Amino acid sequence: MATITIDRTACKRDGFCVATCPFVVLTTDADGYPIASPESEKHCINCGHCVAVCPTAALQHANLPPSDFLPAQPGQATPGALDALIRNRRSIRKFKRTPLTQATLDDIFQVARYAPTAKNMNHIAWHVTRTYEATRHLAGLTADWISQVGYLPIAVEAFNAGGDLVLHGAPHVAYCVSPMNDLMPWTDGAIAATMVDLIATARGIGTCWAGIFMKAAGAHAPLQQALRLPEGTGVVGALMLGLPAERFRRTPPHIGQADVTWID
Repeated sequence: MATITIDRTACKRDGFCVATCPFVVLTTDADGYPIASPESEKHCINCGHCVAVCPTAALQHANLPPSDFLPAQPGQATPGALDALIRNRRSIRKFKRTPLTQATLDDIFQVARYAPTAKNMNHIAWHVTRTYEATRHLAGLTADWISQVGYLPIAVEAFNAGGDLVLHGAPHVAYCVSPMNDLMPWTDGAIAATMVDLIATARGIGTCWAGIFMKAAGAHAPLQQALRLPEGTGVVGALMLGLPAERFRRTPPHIGQADVTWID
């Protein structure tokens, strides 16, 4: 059975689907209709661009049911609104202990699954703690690793005194898991985490990248066991999440201008 089928009665032979295909799965026949051979279909990455771009819905993809496609949504962020979101975003290091609702967390990660991945592999998975206590347990295991390697000793002292310089008292930590033999796992993780960062910020939820936690996740066996990572996977991104316990009233300056080299 063909992966991509064409309704010739609806097709306008405009060439949009052929032009948008990233792996030249589609070509045109002598009459100008798009076609795909069994050999070329082996290169399809199921991105759905050919179906999404067709103005007359003349294409169907066997792996992508028509009911799964969403209509283009109005209300795209204006440049000014997006610029303000990025400039106003702060790394929150003081959180309220109250956990976010399950509905709020679900909403964030259902949107974040649209983050692009190398060759559309979509192997990214998110693990998210539900409670402050679960998050603090992982912070404690990270502090154990810090005490062993001598990195940031003040963090160990703070944790032992009831504080937390590892995950800063956040009610949630979300860590991004990927097969480490994927094409670009670290890039996929960074993109996915950035998406979650901005999605959460747009909803008034505080975030902070959990760099120390990520280092420990790649080196400390007790933490790795607690993270319950599937065989062959690793943590390629991590964020603290929670309601901010602080309010910023100004955007701090970033000194200088963008460092760009223009090439002609």
